[in-house]
Order: sequence, then structure tokens, then C-alpha cells
Amino acid sequence: MNIQYKKQFLVSLSVTLCLLFAVTIRAYNINYESLWFDEILSFWVADPLITISESFERHKSIEQIPFLYNLTLKIIFKIFGYNENIGRHLSLIFNIFGIFFIFRTSSLLKKNNSFILTLFLLSTNIYLITYSQELRPYSLIFFLCSLNIFLFCKIIKTSVSKEIKMYDLCSYCFVQILMILSHPFCLIIFFSTTLFLIFKYIKDKKIIKIFNISFWISLIFSLVYFFYYLKSTSSFPGWIEQPGIKFYTNFYFSNFFGSRIMGLIHLIILLSLITLFIKKFKNEFFNLNIFLIIIFLSYSLPLIFGYIFKPIIFPRYIIFVLIPTIILLSFLTFEINNKIIKNGIIIILVSINLGNHFTESTFQQFIKEKTRYKPEFKAMINLLNESSIKNYALNLSMPESKRLYVDRAIKNYISKLSINQNIKLNHIYNIKEANSHNKKIWIICLTNISKNKCRDSKSISSFKTLKIVYFSGIKLMLIGPIK
Repeated sequence: MNIQYKKQFLVSLSVTLCLLFAVTIRAYNINYESLWFDEILSFWVADPLITISESFERHKSIEQIPFLYNLTLKIIFKIFGYNENIGRHLSLIFNIFGIFFIFRTSSLLKKNNSFILTLFLLSTNIYLITYSQELRPYSLIFFLCSLNIFLFCKIIKTSVSKEIKMYDLCSYCFVQILMILSHPFCLIIFFSTTLFLIFKYIKDKKIIKIFNISFWISLIFSLVYFFYYLKSTSSFPGWIEQPGIKFYTNFYFSNFFGSRIMGLIHLIILLSLITLFIKKFKNEFFNLNIFLIIIFLSYSLPLIFGYIFKPIIFPRYIIFVLIPTIILLSFLTFEINNKIIKNGIIIILVSINLGNHFTESTFQQFIKEKTRYKPEFKAMINLLNESSIKNYALNLSMPESKRLYVDRAIKNYISKLSINQNIKLNHIYNIKEANSHNKKIWIICLTNISKNKCRDSKSISSFKTLKIVYFSGIKLMLIGPIK
């Protein structure tokens, strides 16, 4: 076996092991927990038994993001069945494809083994693993941004030696529009690529026509779409706060990499590498500037908007910032000439990212029961099944107009779980109605979204508390009328 063949074999083996790890760690126990509040909303909106227009009306009533993800989910449910397990596996697939295209982007940059480190860091990233198991749009956003960046970098590289085909233009435009449709924050990627092309024109005095065409198509589409989107969206997240001083010491890296110490290590290494090679970004590493621009705009634009208007930045909204972060960490590490320093950084990155899983449930779940963080609806329904009282109501502390839709969404989810377990429960929207008929009733409080009402059962007038049972994320109270 010659040396070249051994190297190719080791590279193939490393890539295969990383991908197997990525799939296994994400797929194992993917449906261990019940759906969380936001997931329940998506599950309700994407009901395949209603029309697309009805789903869109539901979407507008409770969601503050574009309709693309819920529409995609609805189509998947229509094809494969209306089941939460199907929805979460869709997120898993998007997540894995996103990793694949970042891996491909990294391999485009230079013929060295930095793409293996990129693949490893993506496969073991705690943040990506978490959102690969959620029935929410963030894995779709991650995938579309990954694919868009891959196509952008591929066209940039191809334009040097050959003419770009119409197929490339159509593919890039289509993906870019889908990306913009997935979330307003994806406009940051669009702005970043545009700014990079301006810098590239200043440097090379060359316009790549495909990008000139795609820019105007995407810009016109974005203006029309977001005019309608902003007009039809009734509200924006009111719970987000503008980051304080502490934010500027880690830039959400503590969220992205699992802990404050993990975040600081990755941030320090990244900043050190950028500083070390900053002069090369002007010429030799010029194409890497696209990743610097994405990182810079991902933080600066939402922060500036927050200071001028209202806070909007939140870690999961900029999940795509992991793409340039991990690519730069890997690429720049392999550019270090000193083998001791280079190998030292690789060992640090590999060991802390792999070792972090021993303190997280990702590894612990293979040897002991996984800790539950989301509301235990399934366990709660089993208790209700054993009880002689089959009436339940939801106690939600929110405006009446929104409460109606949220109540229906949670009722829909409980109903699906009940049907799967052959349990018949009676949902009551108006608790006063139960009191007028002298009925006992179970009150379900989601402790993370209805804290005030869940603390004190006396907030339910004309009833007395007969029993209280706690589950993860749920306070279940059996109440009866005061005689």
C-alpha cells in the first residue's frame, strides 16, 4: 500500500466516521421528549387535513417568522403522515445536508485536510445537535444558508477559469430566494455576498455577471416579499432584550459551543488566527473575506437595529454564523507553518469538542436515562388515562386573542397523542362552564410560559384544588367547584 493510497484511505475513513457520528448522535432518542411549546405551534399550523390558506391563517395568528418552514412541514405530513416523529426527522435531514454542504465549501477552499476538521467540528457541535431534534425552522435555515454559501464559493472559484452556465444562475437564484423566504435574518447572507462582490470588484475590476443578475432578482423579490411580510405580520418578539456588556465577552459562543469556557476557547482561537493571518486576507486569502463579512454583519446589523428600534438579536436567529466560524477555525489552523502549534490547536479543538459530550446528555443517554427538559405531555396523558376525570383545560397567561389559537394548538397536540394511545379526553375551553355543571377538571399549566397562573391555583375563581402533580415543564392541578 503506497503512501498516497494510505492518505486517501485515512481521509475517507475520517470523513465516514464523522458523518456516522453526526447522524447517530442526532438520530438517537430524537423523539425521546414531547414537543415543546414552539414545536406544538408548528405542528398545529402544518396540519395536512386543512387547506394551505387555512394553514397560512393559523400561521399569521401565532407565528412571527415566514411561512416557508411550516409549508414544507405541511407537505411532508401530507406525504408521510401527520406525526411529530416525521417532523423532527425532517429537521435531522436538513441538519445533515447543511453539514455536508459546509464540508463541501471547506474542501473548495484549498486542497488540504482542513475540511476534515470542519466536518468534525460540525458533527460534534452541541448547538447544531440540539436544533437537529426540534420541529422548528432553524435546521432549514442552517441548510439553505449552507447551500447558498457553497454555491456562491463554487461560482467564485469557477469564474476564474471558465464561463458560468445559465444552470448555475438559476440554481443560485432559486436557493437564495428560498433562503430569504426562510427567515428575515437570512438577508444578512445576501448583504454579505453583495458587500464581498463590491470589494472584489474594487480589487479585480471585474464583474461576475451571474451575481449581477442574481442580485437584482433577489433584491426586487426581497423588497416585494418583505413589504407584504411586514404588512401581514401582526407582531414581533417582545421578549427579546438588547444584549448587555457580558454579551461582548463571548458573542453567543457559550451558546454555540455548549458552555462559557468552551465558547471562550473557540472565540480566543478564532480571533488569534484572524489576527495572525490578517495581512493575507488582502490578497492570498481574499476569498475568505466573505466569511469575515458574514460574521461581522451577523452581529452588527441586528445590534444596530436593536439600539435604534427594538431588540431582535438572539442566538438561534443567527445560527448560520457557525458556518463561517467553523470554516475559518479549520482553514486558518491548517495554514499555521509551525507544526507543534498547528497540531496543538487541532488537539485542543478535537479533545474539547469530543470531551464536552461526556458532560452532556448526548453520550450519557447511551448508558442512562436522558434528563427531560421539555414538557412531559406523554407522561401526563398516561396519568389522565388512569384517572376517572377525563376533562381538562389549559391555563394560559396571554392575551385572549392569542390564547384562543394557542389553546387550539396545544389541544390538537394532546388529541394526537391521546389517539395514538387510545385515550379519550374531553377538552374544555371555558373553565367557568365546567364550574356551572359542578364538574371536576384537570388544569394544565405550562410552567415556562404561564408562570404567574401556575404558581397559584387561587387564580381560578370558584374552584378548590384537590390534587397537584408536577411533570417536567407542566403543573397539573385537579380542581373541583366550591360547594
